[in-house]
Amino acid sequence: MGVVLNMSSNSYRNFTLLLFSFLIVSLSYAGSDRESVDKQMTPVTYKDWLIKRKQYAPKILVVDMWAMWCSSCIERFPEMVKMHDKYKNRGVDFVSMNLDDREDHQSLKLAEKFLTKMDADFDHYHMNENLVYAFEKIDLISIPAILIYDENGNEIDRLTGDNPNNQFSEEDIELSINKLLNLRIIK
Repeated sequence: MGVVLNMSSNSYRNFTLLLFSFLIVSLSYAGSDRESVDKQMTPVTYKDWLIKRKQYAPKILVVDMWAMWCSSCIERFPEMVKMHDKYKNRGVDFVSMNLDDREDHQSLKLAEKFLTKMDADFDHYHMNENLVYAFEKIDLISIPAILIYDENGNEIDRLTGDNPNNQFSEEDIELSINKLLNLRIIK
């Protein structure tokens, strides 16, 4: 046996609106209730990275070296995401290499949340080495740094902030990428 509600048209309309509102709010809470999955950084040693890096060939590879303690790295990261979107269908892969201290678990977690917030839809690695050793092996003095490899895995360009009087820009990165893309067309 069913229940019959005796409502005026105004009451029915109000009830319908209330029910509709309840469903909308419930659905929005269902979506926000689930915690978004943070982008994961794959830990690699320097030796692992040398092998993994070659797996990106025959594409051009742009590696962004960054850390959460590097404010200029964080500020310019959205531009890397935009460049990735611009070049991803043109034979260019982007990768982020996080250089936070491997013992600083809070920074590593913050880095993954940051990557998620930036919607950085490319591969992310964390150098799982002693920080001094990692900088030494990669031959870095400071970050941010962008390393660009050709389709054979050879480092072609190294853009760093080592010289405060000569900082690289996003235009410098694109110039290097476009130079490699043009060389590929000429071959």
